[in-house]
Amino acid sequence: MMKYRSISVLASLMAIAVMSACEKDEIKTIATPGSAAVLSVNQPVLELNSVNAEKEAVVFSWTPVDYGFASVISYTIQLDKKGNNFQKPVEINAGSTLKKGFTTSEINGLMINKLKLTAGQAADVEARVISSLGTSAERMNTVSATQALSIKPYFVVIVYPAIYVPGSHQGWAPDKAPKLVSVKDDKKFEGYVYFPDETTEFKFTNAPNWNEGDYGSGGPGKLGTSGNLTQKGSGYYLLKADLNNSTWSSLKTIWGVLGSATKGGWDKDQDLTYDPKTGAWTAEVALTQGEIKFRANDDWTLAYGDGNADGVPDTLDNGNIKVDAAGTYIISLNLGNAGNYTYSITKK
Repeated sequence: MMKYRSISVLASLMAIAVMSACEKDEIKTIATPGSAAVLSVNQPVLELNSVNAEKEAVVFSWTPVDYGFASVISYTIQLDKKGNNFQKPVEINAGSTLKKGFTTSEINGLMINKLKLTAGQAADVEARVISSLGTSAERMNTVSATQALSIKPYFVVIVYPAIYVPGSHQGWAPDKAPKLVSVKDDKKFEGYVYFPDETTEFKFTNAPNWNEGDYGSGGPGKLGTSGNLTQKGSGYYLLKADLNNSTWSSLKTIWGVLGSATKGGWDKDQDLTYDPKTGAWTAEVALTQGEIKFRANDDWTLAYGDGNADGVPDTLDNGNIKVDAAGTYIISLNLGNAGNYTYSITKK
């Protein structure tokens, strides 16, 4: 009996020894945060142009991050305006690759639609790259040093259904005529046209030629198929044409700005001056921190703001335009490209 008990004890001791040896042989993998990636940008200064829309504009590349073991690491590029401290950055998932390129159209779209940069104005942008082992290991993320860029995006022209306005103001040439557009594609057209003479005769055409139909006078405020439309008085006019009921109208406009950022507040407009050569309304105006709006004829019937701060005067969502700092500004409003109006506020 004692013999069997000794054998049992011996077997137990051997099993414990084997288990202990196995524990000693076990290898535990522990991730350690490596050095952050080093980010490089091949083109830190970008003056974007729609002519190169499909060409590669910029490439972001970075060094790999080592977490101390073989793992799948994902990288995310973050872009934000300088000074925002990446509080609400644009994020681009680059997967496990070590570089990411963007075409001119792609980077322009990010700047205009996501960062809300103003077309035609250079802006300071910051970039960085973040490495990650996944959402369950966020504390192991690394963040690269910031790279500075200067990016000047371009305005993307939206093509709407249009009619044309040839007449005595431009030599009766439909192919060179200003146009009115239907933003909602409902046969209701509008746009701005400058008439330099005291009396202007014109027509509307369906195309930039005389071959596809035109509209003349059908009586006061009416469109017909004979005779010319007539406008008395020189000036900058908002023209509207409704082809559903064959009517048209005109409104002479003189533009200005007002708001909490102007010396006149919300009660008195600061007038802009129209330049026929540039097609823009401009002025040099002293502004304080606050908000402004464009409006015509010292009246709220026709006014433009910019609620989403993309440099496009809002006609559907008429928010105010923010002015971040006091100073002297060159203000410009261009309504010459129907349906694609633009403005700029540039500090001197």
